[in-house]
Amino acid sequence: MAKINFTKEHFNKLQVLAVEMLFTGECITTKMGSVLNIVDLLHTTTIGTLNDIRLAFSKQIEKLENTDEWVADDTTQTKLEAAKKHKELVNLIIGYKRFLLEREANAKKKAEIEEKLNALKDSQKTPDERIKELESELLALEDNGDF
Repeated sequence: MAKINFTKEHFNKLQVLAVEMLFTGECITTKMGSVLNIVDLLHTTTIGTLNDIRLAFSKQIEKLENTDEWVADDTTQTKLEAAKKHKELVNLIIGYKRFLLEREANAKKKAEIEEKLNALKDSQKTPDERIKELESELLALEDNGDF
């Protein structure tokens, strides 16, 4: 799997668009008619559904851009700008979620490697070293008994 290249600039742009959507109360409607606000998009929507939404915005943008310029009016341009902004937001959310998944997988892998390394270090200890460690643990426990 390729490394996710979600930069600080991407995150800053995501924050700007998310806050804008939050304060304007905008929502995105899915193909199935579900209405999603920014909280839903960030926390409850899967990457697959977000990709479907992104593709729907791409089609909508293409359709609006191909509108006959003689019939198009200001509302068409407004819809086009909103669709582009929403597509960018959804795309950034996808990148953010993939980045979080990658970071979680790396942390899990790191923990597994550290566990193997500690087990290997422990297996290389001599019996005298193990005895000293256990005795020091026992002394530490005995010191904590009384007031």
